[in-house]
Amino acid sequence: MKKIISGMLAAGMLLCGTAALADTPSVYFNGEKMTFEVDPYITNERTMVPFRAIFEAVGADVIWDEDTQTVIAVKDDTSVTLQIGNTSAFVNSELVTLDAPAEITADFTFVPLRFVMESLGAEVTWDDASYSVGITTE
Repeated sequence: MKKIISGMLAAGMLLCGTAALADTPSVYFNGEKMTFEVDPYITNERTMVPFRAIFEAVGADVIWDEDTQTVIAVKDDTSVTLQIGNTSAFVNSELVTLDAPAEITADFTFVPLRFVMESLGAEVTWDDASYSVGITTE
């Protein structure tokens, strides 16, 4: 009986682990799969990614202001400013309302991928079949 219960528990843990992996969206930048220190995730139907990796991928300079919990990315003549927990953001001096604010999860700052990439001139697509995001820059 103990072997049966142990086997069922092991199978359940394996299935849960597989489900967790399937829930992690993949992110492709110009056709190459990106890797992150911590996995992206989806909240409020928005893909959230660690900010530094995604901004640096497009060649943006990144500033983190610990006092105000604000992240700023600057690329060419565009700046994107987001504050943790705030649904208002700025692209240059234009106020934009976000569907999902930047947030801190597992000690990492996550930002809404589509908003930040499109603000910096990239094209963003979602592929439901592969549960993945494609980012294309010129």
